[in-house]
Amino acid sequence: MLAKLAATMESISPKLALHFIPAVIGLVPMPAGALVSATAARDLVKKIGLTPEQSTFINYWFRHIWEFSLPVYPAIILTSVVLSVPISLVVVTLSPMTALTVVSGAVISYGILKKTLKVKGNPTKNIAYNLVRASWPILLLVSSILLGLEAMIAFPLVLVLLAVQQRANWPELKKALKYGLDLRILFLLYAVMLYKTTIESSGAAQQVFLDMQAMGLPASVILAVLPLLMGLATGFSMAFAGVALPLLVPYIASDLGINSYALLLAYVSGMMGLFLSPLHLCLILSAEYFKANLAKMYKYILPPTIVIEAIAILIYYIAS
Repeated sequence: MLAKLAATMESISPKLALHFIPAVIGLVPMPAGALVSATAARDLVKKIGLTPEQSTFINYWFRHIWEFSLPVYPAIILTSVVLSVPISLVVVTLSPMTALTVVSGAVISYGILKKTLKVKGNPTKNIAYNLVRASWPILLLVSSILLGLEAMIAFPLVLVLLAVQQRANWPELKKALKYGLDLRILFLLYAVMLYKTTIESSGAAQQVFLDMQAMGLPASVILAVLPLLMGLATGFSMAFAGVALPLLVPYIASDLGINSYALLLAYVSGMMGLFLSPLHLCLILSAEYFKANLAKMYKYILPPTIVIEAIAILIYYIAS
């Protein structure tokens, strides 16, 4: 189905498909989701002639554009809970950053793709039908969660429907279960979660916050640095939302309501730390899949993250 999805998008425009595939897969919040989109785009990056690092950047970056605005992402939900505000307010506040992330990533990918082979698409009939037919499990999963169905119920339910619709036999299901229980992936998940829990339980975030206050740092620095450090140190969006944001509530929420600009700066800073973190599972596994050099990845990741963070800081200062 991923191959059909990639082929349908490729028929419209191969280079556009490189961005669209991870964006569609990104509608589903799952650990190491960039590995799924990397699998779908594997043949396409070879056809266009991208290097492992270029392939990894486009796949990794556009996989995460929805984490600012899609209410199925745990960090968005947790932010709503921590600040005691409707999730719609969080989404409305952060949605412009999805557009900014797309634009900033597109600038880098344009610089990459203009030097590659020109590959034309071959549009076919019934493109919309083919897209829905190839991506219905993703669309059903997202809509189910948006309608309030628990993710722990939605995922197995869609999985069963998919297996029935595809008439999957036992050898195929056995292969899928074996892949899903791969020891390397499970160990990486465990290691990242263990590290995240260690950061939380050690009180490191609380101590950094107290030190910043003792130094008399301005609110803008605290709002930017603390979430960024938590995102960078853990590679996990729930960490900066669950550890840093509660400490920043006095700067974001008051009796007068929510300071949307402070919220935007804090959340964006956490996400930029996440984008840059060498512990981020999507970055690790995507780079491993394409056999990319992780250190060389930062020449692509760093410029757009700096631009996005700078714009968030500028918005905060202008609003203040």
